[in-house]
Amino acid sequence: MIEKLRTLAKMQGLDDRIGRYRMLQTELPEQLKDIIDSVDQATANLLAVETERATLTKLQRALETDIKQHTDHINKYSSQLAEIKTNKEYKALNSEIAYLKTKISDVESQLLELMDQDAELKGKAEQCKAELEKVELRKREKEGDLRAQINSLDAKIEETRNKRNNLARTLPEAIIKQYGKLIKNKNNQAVAYNKSGACGGCGIVIRPQIRIEMEQRKKINFCENCGRILMNGFDDLEEVL
Repeated sequence: MIEKLRTLAKMQGLDDRIGRYRMLQTELPEQLKDIIDSVDQATANLLAVETERATLTKLQRALETDIKQHTDHINKYSSQLAEIKTNKEYKALNSEIAYLKTKISDVESQLLELMDQDAELKGKAEQCKAELEKVELRKREKEGDLRAQINSLDAKIEETRNKRNNLARTLPEAIIKQYGKLIKNKNNQAVAYNKSGACGGCGIVIRPQIRIEMEQRKKINFCENCGRILMNGFDDLEEVL
C-alpha cells in the first residue's frame, strides 16, 4: 500500500504542476499585455505633449507675425511724421503709433506666457521620452522570454499529464476513478497532507486513530470532512518529481 500512496502523492505533485502551468497560461499573457500596453500608453503620452507643443509653436509664430506687422506699421507711420502738414494729422498718426505699441506690448505678454508654457511642456516631453525609453527597454528584455514561455506551456502540460497518466496506470481502476473525481471536484487537490494534525485541504483536525493509520501507511485514508485522500508527506517526493 505504501507504494500506492507514494504514487498518489506523485500524481498530486504532477497535477499541482499542471495547475501552475494553467495559471501561467493566464498570468503570462496578462504580463505581456501590460508590457505592450505600457509602451502604447507612453507613446500616446509623448505624442499628446508633442502635439500640444506644436500647437503652441503655431500660436507663437502667429503672435510673432503680428508683432512684425505692427512694427512695420509703426516704422511706416514714423517715417510719415516728417511729411505731415497739420497738427491734427500729426496727433492722429502719433495716436495710431501709440496704439500699435500698446498692441505689441500685449502681444509680447501673450508670447511670454506661451514661451513659459512651452518650457513646461518641454520638461514634460523629456519625462515622457524617458518613460518611453524605460518601457521600451523592458519590452525588449521581457517580450521574447514571455512569448517563449507562453508558447512552451501547452507542451509542458502535455508532458506532465503523460507522466501522471503513466503513474495512474499502475494503480487499481477504483483508486484512479476516486482520484480523478477528487481532482475534478476539489479544486485540483485530491491528496491532502497532515499539517500539524489537521487536514491540509480543509483544516479539520484529524482524529488520533486516523493519524495512527496514516503513520502505518497500510490503507488509504480519506478526510472525514472534505473527502480528500489523507496521508503524511514523503520526504523524497520532490526529488522524484
